[in-house]
Amino acid sequence: MKAFQKAVFVLTFIGASFLANAQYREIGIVSSASMGIMYGPVLDARPVFKWGKSIQSVRALRIDRTYMNYSTYNGQSYWNISTGAFFGQEWRKPITDKFYFLHGPEIGGFYSNGTNYSSVNPAVRYQLGMLYKVNPNINIGLATPLSLSGNFSKSNGVWTQSSFNMGLFSDTNYLILTYAFEKQKK
Repeated sequence: MKAFQKAVFVLTFIGASFLANAQYREIGIVSSASMGIMYGPVLDARPVFKWGKSIQSVRALRIDRTYMNYSTYNGQSYWNISTGAFFGQEWRKPITDKFYFLHGPEIGGFYSNGTNYSSVNPAVRYQLGMLYKVNPNINIGLATPLSLSGNFSKSNGVWTQSSFNMGLFSDTNYLILTYAFEKQKK
């Protein structure tokens, strides 16, 4: 657990230093709540940070699936904490002056820890989608990932389970809303 926390800290520090030096930056939210009104949270929003030299090529850091849960059932207490992050590259090819085709890889995963249980879920994804520039600062995107992921679980201190998944358009689509800004040239 300490090694995971150190890795997250180092990656966050490196990402923040790149973000501070970038000419082009975006900050926003990503939502996968396409059916959230009936089946899940209405606003499933997660922060995303994007930076690069221009709108055509950006790196992205997305914080994902972070929560803490505590419950009691039949007199027993249960708790769970989960966190995840993805880092990637996104290329945007202009179709018109406001409409872009986007694609790019990302790598990351989730870590969950709870009462007598922990799991690690690494994943590699390749996103395909579209981006529309509403105005010079507001961008709206829709992307769907192709994915390869794994799950390694430990129960009562023993690694008991592992699985691998490959999905072609099987993960949830992402709706992306960002605010873009550029450094002023001197």
